[in-house]
Amino acid sequence: MRAFRSRVIANNAEALASWRSDVAAAAHRHKPESWDIDAAVSLQCEFVFKRPLSHYGTGKNAGKLKSSAPVHHVKTPDLDKAVRGVADSIGDAVASVLLRNDSQIVSIHATKRYQTDDFLGAIITVTALS
Repeated sequence: MRAFRSRVIANNAEALASWRSDVAAAAHRHKPESWDIDAAVSLQCEFVFKRPLSHYGTGKNAGKLKSSAPVHHVKTPDLDKAVRGVADSIGDAVASVLLRNDSQIVSIHATKRYQTDDFLGAIITVTALS
């Protein structure tokens, strides 16, 4: 599931509520009919952020990444907070979109990176475990 176009939010309470709602709606749209809401699951999240303009040159070098630009996204939001937002969204006690409770998540793999193509946002995969 790819969701949430240009926003990944983990710190602003009001925006976070809206983002969680978007995650839950996307999860609901992509949920298979045979999904077992009681299953243990593995969660994979890839958060993709836009590079700031300061990472690029100016003038004739506009659009070229500076050699000093960081390879890894080491700024906010914290990866654990972004993952918690996703987990809360898919296991929300009211919506119960994919899980009855986010305690059913038994494995997590998460990364955050800078944008390398047109996609910004989050790529989220939830896999039911047998």
